[in-house]
Amino acid sequence: MAWLAAKEAGNTEEQLHLLRAYPSQQTDLINFIAAYHATNGQDEEQPLALTQRAIQTALEHVFAAPQTVPATLIELRAQRNLTKAAVAQALRLSIDVWQLFEDGTIELVSLSQQHVNRLAQFFQVSSEQFGAILSNSQPSLGVNLRQKGAQRPVQKQSLKQAIAHSTMSKEDKKFWNE
Repeated sequence: MAWLAAKEAGNTEEQLHLLRAYPSQQTDLINFIAAYHATNGQDEEQPLALTQRAIQTALEHVFAAPQTVPATLIELRAQRNLTKAAVAQALRLSIDVWQLFEDGTIELVSLSQQHVNRLAQFFQVSSEQFGAILSNSQPSLGVNLRQKGAQRPVQKQSLKQAIAHSTMSKEDKKFWNE
């Protein structure tokens, strides 16, 4: 409130004094100043250099550059510091089904919009971003035991197929099949 009174009085020295006098509350004051300027527009007079820097710092904190979107589900999970088990449990999937997602074995086209939204919401990304990440998660190559050293691509499958062959509980299977 003291900063607002000084601002309305045009007392720039008091504004500076308040910024310097309360270092423990400086971040909150800077955020308030930035919000004040963002909601009321710029005054006719140019703000002080210190105020401009404070505004810039606050805006960078509030509107920080978005984190880079990972390319694969493995990277997405790692970026969120989650284990496979934690993801599977939170999403009501078995670890084997989540592994199929990470391997890129489950086809994106087999997911309903509700499925995609549920998965995207869990990872706090857009549905489009999740779809792209799932598409980038390519199936790993399996070893063909008949031809030593030869590798063949793993067959893609639908979510419904993966759930049918999984170790998930009946309730969780029903949850994902709805």
